[in-house]
Amino acid sequence: MKSTKKIVIMYDFFSENGGLEKVMLFQGKTLKNKGYNVTFAFAFVDDKLKKEKLSEFKVIEYGKLPIKAETIQISTSLFRKKILNKFKGTDLIICHSFPASYLAYKLKQKFNIPYILHIHHPPKFLYEADLKWAMNDIKRIFAYFVVKKILKKPFRRLDKLCVKNASSHFVASRSVQKRIKDIYGVDGKVIYAPVSNQFKTINIKHSELAKINNKIQQDFILSSGRVVKQKKLDWLIITLSKIKNKELQLVIAGEYESKIRNELESLSKQHKVSILFLGKLKQEDLVKLYNCAKVVISICPKEGFGLSLAEAIACGTPAISWKDGSGPEEIIIEGKNGYLAKPYYINDLAEKIANAVNKKWGKKMLSKSVEKFKEEEIENVLLTMFADIKES
Repeated sequence: MKSTKKIVIMYDFFSENGGLEKVMLFQGKTLKNKGYNVTFAFAFVDDKLKKEKLSEFKVIEYGKLPIKAETIQISTSLFRKKILNKFKGTDLIICHSFPASYLAYKLKQKFNIPYILHIHHPPKFLYEADLKWAMNDIKRIFAYFVVKKILKKPFRRLDKLCVKNASSHFVASRSVQKRIKDIYGVDGKVIYAPVSNQFKTINIKHSELAKINNKIQQDFILSSGRVVKQKKLDWLIITLSKIKNKELQLVIAGEYESKIRNELESLSKQHKVSILFLGKLKQEDLVKLYNCAKVVISICPKEGFGLSLAEAIACGTPAISWKDGSGPEEIIIEGKNGYLAKPYYINDLAEKIANAVNKKWGKKMLSKSVEKFKEEEIENVLLTMFADIKES
């Protein structure tokens, strides 16, 4: 590969602030600190989030239209040839999705720009999506009913073409590595999402949480991250109704839509489970919550990685997820820093939660168990991989 100076980090949209976005931002900052000229590129950009998270970078909104329209900008960007000229002179693209990978593929064809494809999971709307997944937002509704139901075969062929033409493949976990081997027949290099150094054990009293919300109870379990239906928080409410400790509160930290919140609150009343929505929090407040929670839980089936679990354990709090052959199994060490429940079996999940709440855990020991996910460790992995690719 030729000498690399100008790097573009590319994804379909920048309108959320989840684990994938954290990975992109980490890559951008790491490579910028090493002297590379880093630009971010998206078909659609939320201007408020751009100002908050990407103020130090040049940002290209390559699907921009006179009127902001996320789904339309993403879909039409596949067919607008003039977009390609925005990237002339780029030395390397790090692409984080399909269909953005199609743009990277076209740029390789036209300008001979190589691209790395970072696969967080195979495109769900092509391989795994169901109706429940689709009903979260308009982008997914379009992808499910138009692409998967009508255009699945040609889009799968196109996806595989984009994957196979990438210079290298990064993957979010060993479980994703196996899935892309099965689907595409390619090998991926595992690079985990990094845990920020802010996530650590701290001395904090429960009373200090009142500054975040004075309704947080003494005994609570925490779910962290954007609230969407595939996170299966309805399962978690039903599970908590089966635990003898009725004082246990479910605290949910993350962005949510009013409709989903109302549905979950209605279900919690039906099952007599205490539930509290905190919305999006500052990172320092999330650190406090992690440190005080009895346990942090993520029960999204087939999770690609599970960054919130690693963050919680870094703060000395045990984590629980499913043992379903996915990312959390690479974070949770059974009985050492948390538990893995029998896949989608609520009674076993309830037992694991009760055991975790009652067990005395050593916070320092838990924190040490996830050191390999710390920023400095992942930075070394990224730069080593990057150097290997440049020299190939």
